[in-house]
Amino acid sequence: MRLFRTTAAFFAALITVLLYVVSPALASDHQDTTFLATKLTAADLTDLFVFEDPTNTDNVVLAMDFDPLIVAGEVRPFDPSVLYQFKIDSLGNDGVEDVVLQFMVNGRGPNQTVTVYGPGTPNTVGTQSTLLPASGKGNLNTTFTTSNGVTTFVGLRKDPFFFDLSQFFKIIPDRDYALQPDPPPPFQVLSFRPPGEAQDFLEPYNVHSIVVELPKRLLLSQGSTGKIGVWMTTSVKTPRLKNGNFAQIERLAIPALNELFMDFKAHNVSNLQTPKNDQRNQSNFIRTFIATVGRPQGISDAVVAVAIPDVMQADLNQTTGVYFGTQLAGLGAAPPNLGGRRPKDDVIDTTLSVVFGNAVTGITAGAIPALTTDNVGPNDSNFLSTFPYLGNPRT
Repeated sequence: MRLFRTTAAFFAALITVLLYVVSPALASDHQDTTFLATKLTAADLTDLFVFEDPTNTDNVVLAMDFDPLIVAGEVRPFDPSVLYQFKIDSLGNDGVEDVVLQFMVNGRGPNQTVTVYGPGTPNTVGTQSTLLPASGKGNLNTTFTTSNGVTTFVGLRKDPFFFDLSQFFKIIPDRDYALQPDPPPPFQVLSFRPPGEAQDFLEPYNVHSIVVELPKRLLLSQGSTGKIGVWMTTSVKTPRLKNGNFAQIERLAIPALNELFMDFKAHNVSNLQTPKNDQRNQSNFIRTFIATVGRPQGISDAVVAVAIPDVMQADLNQTTGVYFGTQLAGLGAAPPNLGGRRPKDDVIDTTLSVVFGNAVTGITAGAIPALTTDNVGPNDSNFLSTFPYLGNPRT
């Protein structure tokens, strides 16, 4: 994402490449494709969180954000046509869901409710879905508990993602959806703003969220070791499927993965696939990007090792975790921990420090220190210490 070099020859070559391959999308998957950004924002996924319950070590928290860039005071209705799912691979790390937890909003207007289905073994896997038996129903913007013990909140929250996005758009303007189809050339600005001047672009915005707190055992299939991979999807019914199943239209797990490395034109293709294909597809985009910005292969090897397949890995045997902790523990680079992602984890700086710095790899060749942090951190007022953990919406 954030790159610069000092020689004119390198800039000329890099700009030529990026004018063709860099995608217009808001970071952490806000506005992933043209269709999701303009036609069906309710299905536009932005962030996934998997983290420890701070008061009960037998429980885990899953959170899904979608329908981004809701301004303070805006009342944006939920879309009853969209099926939202947490998908959990609890057997074999094969990119196939063994457990799903599903949500659908009911009705239109001010009295919308939400129904929870599962968690349970899916009726079908992959890019088509059918509903499990319902386990609970409740009002939007209200906490309720299902019959199987899933504490649930579906409603409006403060967008928890933090990033100096406007400065990033000055570095690479063709990432900005609003500047298409003729963005200015990249690298007119070659660094992030310093501490004290950096600005959190998403500070004013709200987002729709699904947050659940549930016993870990509900996410584990018979034979599970306790290590899981989680991703989220949105699906709708379409005349294309004569069987009446829901068809997947977006999936997401690792923040900013597609937006950083993948050609915008390939986003929709990726959204319509499953994690089983990521080793073949996403890995190629990562390796191309890292080579283009002049960093050694060891950097791309490290990114592929922790970020592919595109699932949020967590070790439910553990009680606390750090971002990418399960993968790093598996590589011997960290002690065993839950992994996952907490709302306050600075995932942008983590990614930048690996791609443009020497974090994890220790590789200094081609490092670009000015691009290893955006100098924006979490604002404590945007988060809650208790369920649903994501801060109250801007009003």
